[in-house]
Amino acid sequence: MLPVLLAFVLVVGCGGRGQRGVTTRPPSPGPVSEGVSRLVSVGGGRSLYLDCVGSGNPTVVLEAGFPGNTLNWRDVQPELGRTTRTCAYDRAGLGHSPPMPGVHDAQDEIDDLQRLLVTAHLEPPYVLVGHSYGGILARLFASQHPDEAAGVVLVDARGRDATRRQVALLPKSQVPPVLATPVQDGVDVAASEALASRVRSLGATPLAVITAGRHDEDWGRLLSPGFARTFDRLWATMQDELTALSSNHLHVVALRSDHFVQRVDGQPDVVIRAVQAVVRAARDHTRLPPCRQLFSGADVSCRS
Repeated sequence: MLPVLLAFVLVVGCGGRGQRGVTTRPPSPGPVSEGVSRLVSVGGGRSLYLDCVGSGNPTVVLEAGFPGNTLNWRDVQPELGRTTRTCAYDRAGLGHSPPMPGVHDAQDEIDDLQRLLVTAHLEPPYVLVGHSYGGILARLFASQHPDEAAGVVLVDARGRDATRRQVALLPKSQVPPVLATPVQDGVDVAASEALASRVRSLGATPLAVITAGRHDEDWGRLLSPGFARTFDRLWATMQDELTALSSNHLHVVALRSDHFVQRVDGQPDVVIRAVQAVVRAARDHTRLPPCRQLFSGADVSCRS
């Protein structure tokens, strides 16, 4: 588990809180098919753990935050599998996947994902669903493989240049030394954010942005109330920027959720409904419906 100070950048921004009361499952050696999990070769003697449920196209690809894994999606994946084939996987060094030698960044992880999809015979199109740091990977993949990415869903995703912009809000005397370290657990987070900062448009790709309504548990214990409010404003700004990446978008705030909107103690129904909407738009080659047509009630708020 990352230290509390590192959580300021990597848990709130990357999705690395541990799973409470979870027992991990051993990989199955069976073939990739509905309801089967296994390690899949990505070349060079390396493999990644893949867990798929359901059937149909487009294939939903679930990207956990850092350093999360497939278990981050356990409260939404079964229901999404009723709509279409839905696959979660463990990136190198996480969950059941062996580590990648040396330091790597988001480009290495995107290359790994592409090889995984090919080897596992998971043909495009894909809907990329990224939580926190996984949102960096989702929009990078969509930008680099526009013919394969049929839609994107960002779940309280890390915004453009988030670390730099967050640290800039703190007095230098209050910035922990660990925040100046670009490499965490073998992942060059600084390089990954720099890569993602180049993605300025996803064209008209269906894009749903889900923002958590509460970060007080994560930021309140680290920051004064004034700084916490400033961080919330910055986070909201970054979420609006992510929404603007596509001309075909919706943006909903899950008001009673913390960073893990997809978890059972958050609002997993919001994530499920948003992903299903993007899947339908991708299948029918239509625009997303208005946010208020999909979401209503006191626990959600539509921003666009």
